[in-house]
Amino acid sequence: MRKKEKNYSIIIVTGATSTNKEFNISSKLIKNSIIAFIVLLLVFGFIIFDYLTISFDKEKMKRLERDNAEKAELITELSSTIEDIQAKLKNMAIYKDRISIAMGLTSPNALKEVGTGGPIDNFTNDIESPNSKVLNKKGKIPNQPLKNPQPKQPAEDILKRTQVIQKEAARIESTLKFIESVMKEQKVRLASTPSIWPTKGYLTSPFGYRIHPFTGKRSFHNGQDIATQYGNKVLATADGVVLVAERRDYYGRLLIIDHGFGFNTWYGHLASFAVKEGDRVQRHQVIGYVGNSGRSNAPHIHYEVRYLGKPQNPMNFIID
Repeated sequence: MRKKEKNYSIIIVTGATSTNKEFNISSKLIKNSIIAFIVLLLVFGFIIFDYLTISFDKEKMKRLERDNAEKAELITELSSTIEDIQAKLKNMAIYKDRISIAMGLTSPNALKEVGTGGPIDNFTNDIESPNSKVLNKKGKIPNQPLKNPQPKQPAEDILKRTQVIQKEAARIESTLKFIESVMKEQKVRLASTPSIWPTKGYLTSPFGYRIHPFTGKRSFHNGQDIATQYGNKVLATADGVVLVAERRDYYGRLLIIDHGFGFNTWYGHLASFAVKEGDRVQRHQVIGYVGNSGRSNAPHIHYEVRYLGKPQNPMNFIID
């Protein structure tokens, strides 16, 4: 048996003397109205949610476009910077080769321009500009997942070229450090090579065979005699350490300085010493004074240069 539908009465009282109005509403109508209201709420809710989602996606896309534009500008600046660095490294490599040749470390045939890479690519050509058409004609976002419009290739290319620059810079740095070490060694060697006059005066008995002033016989003279005023200053002709500061029969008061690299200098017939054994001396430093000690017939200095223990002609070393 079918259940009887319920009805509800609504009485509207307008006043004490007025006629009351009565409406009958079925429970089915009330139920359908509630369902319709809920459906309308859901529809409006979905519309609002869809609108907010589209607005959010639009704002997100605008941020991506701004980020893309900033990254494109940054990549352009990095490209320009890399180009400048490559040009400077190229010049540094050329200067490094020239220095190596000037120092005798490399053959002149090795001097050539050193390339450090190809031409600079225009990275921004592959990147979408901020004005790219992200929305369709209706102003809606296409039905596809959002992607970062910036390609990977430019960044990878910059990374590769940066690695090339790092390797080239490391190679140049290593070569320059080697050149620096050689220059320091040569600087020390030059400072330790006898190259100046030990005193000012007249050249008397030269290096080589001569008639000995005391014996009258032909003998070999190991050094160069320089006649000058008694008491004149005697200078160290190169940097070194005083090995000997003593009196010997033939040389009289004798100074021997070890300069390293196989060089020794001898200063004989001194009147007195200005240094002692073990002292470190520098070129142009006063080490003693001209005298007439030992087997000498007048004030002068007997000056010798010895290399690996063998006497050398002092005149071959004096450049000042």
